[in-house]
Amino acid sequence: MNRLLPPIVLLILITLTAIYFRPLMIIDETRYIGVAWEMFSSKNYLVPHLNGLPYDHKPPLLFWLICLDWSIFGVNEFSVRLIPLLFAIGVVILGDKIYRLLWSDDSYGAEILPWVLVGSVVFAFYSTLLMFDIMLSFWVALAIYAGIKAAKEDSLSSYLLLAFAIGFGILAKSPVILAPLLPLYLFASYWSPKRVKISFYTKGFIAVLVGVAIALIWAIPAAKLGGKEYAYGIFWGQYAGRAVNSFAHKHPFWWYLPWIPIILMPWFLYSNFWAGLKEIKNRGLDKGLKVLTVWIVGSLVIFSIISGKQLAYIAPEFLAFSLLATRALSISRDNFKRAYLIALIFILLGLAFAIAPWFIKGYIRNFLDSKAFLISSILLVSYGLFLLFYKFKTQKELIKVLSLNSFLLILSIHFIANIYLLKQDLHNFSNEISKLQKSGKRVAHLGKYANEYQFMGRLKKPLIVLKNDKDLKKFIKENPNGAIIVHKKREIKFNKDATIAVTKFRTQNSILVKSSNWGRLLK
Repeated sequence: MNRLLPPIVLLILITLTAIYFRPLMIIDETRYIGVAWEMFSSKNYLVPHLNGLPYDHKPPLLFWLICLDWSIFGVNEFSVRLIPLLFAIGVVILGDKIYRLLWSDDSYGAEILPWVLVGSVVFAFYSTLLMFDIMLSFWVALAIYAGIKAAKEDSLSSYLLLAFAIGFGILAKSPVILAPLLPLYLFASYWSPKRVKISFYTKGFIAVLVGVAIALIWAIPAAKLGGKEYAYGIFWGQYAGRAVNSFAHKHPFWWYLPWIPIILMPWFLYSNFWAGLKEIKNRGLDKGLKVLTVWIVGSLVIFSIISGKQLAYIAPEFLAFSLLATRALSISRDNFKRAYLIALIFILLGLAFAIAPWFIKGYIRNFLDSKAFLISSILLVSYGLFLLFYKFKTQKELIKVLSLNSFLLILSIHFIANIYLLKQDLHNFSNEISKLQKSGKRVAHLGKYANEYQFMGRLKKPLIVLKNDKDLKKFIKENPNGAIIVHKKREIKFNKDATIAVTKFRTQNSILVKSSNWGRLLK
């Protein structure tokens, strides 16, 4: 742990920076904490609800953990936003274990892996989000560690650990945890140095069944309580819909490929990474690299076949890419070279930040801070110059400094966008909704509602969702003292005297207006 502590401290610093500068992100973070709030306030821990209706899009583990946090620390935002961080730390620890299991003789690689992982910008950023992806990454890493160990030792404890990881992985997000595991098991004879016995596949299959059974302990009673539509959603509808004909995030088969360089940043830009890959090509794949090949290629093929695609869906593979980068850097460590390209990019990025305010004058004051651009510019240019001119003695020393890039980028971007991010804070707006509900007035939302105000205002009642103009007219007629929430594009002019509250909502305005003032809303 002494070896892992410094990169873990860096990861903690990254998370605290994001929490300090960024309110809960619309729509995902606000939706999930809203679902957790409905679970906590209703004391119904079996079936998650969104705006009073059963929510079948995600299993309950994240919501349970948030409720557990609130039971211990009281209802708050800060401590629950540390939940992804805890799982990210778990990924760092498991990554270390997996690396030493695959390359037991490579102490150098084991030492730099945590720095490579935390220094990977995409992994560091997702570790700050109150979402399911890093949590699922932890269970995938645990399952892969158990699977590799089972092939090596064939011990009962390995299969039990595998079953445990699969069960909680399903509860974390869905059976999608099986996507990286199935290729690993199907091609075990390819990567395992020992002859794979039939018992390995039999016991692995039993472990999967036990893992599914763990998830069913929740799913069966939840399906009975939630009703037929909810049962269909958690057992089939959501997953089949995303896999065959996605109702959201539909992209072509090759969509993930351009993201691979971004996942590997900044190591993708470091010449020693490419030198290591070249040496790997000359040597051939060892046992560990065969595992990574099956893990990465198998997962990407499966997720590419699935119709719905998002970068978050392949978050469990961030660790695999970091393991690959680490192995390449370890192999090429004797031909240590400077990171000139990375240094140059940071200098150019810093200079771009310095001149950016002159090109986006319309956004300064209202959305961005010109002083923050200048401070961030100085920070990034100084980092780039340090990389350029400091005489690093070893590659290990350079890698540790390069890992700081994730903190500096996340700090700089959040810092310059702080005004914009604060304008996205829904607390005051949600509190106005709460006041109306407490005074007995009904509040409606025109159009799709993603639960973004539920936790912020600690609402005890769901909002009435108005699907069309007919619903709107009926609500106004029946509730002249009620209020309506509507989203309008930023450039549309509205009558502020007719509104109760207004807040920025991504690229729109969210407006709370009295029913009686609806006709006076637009100028």
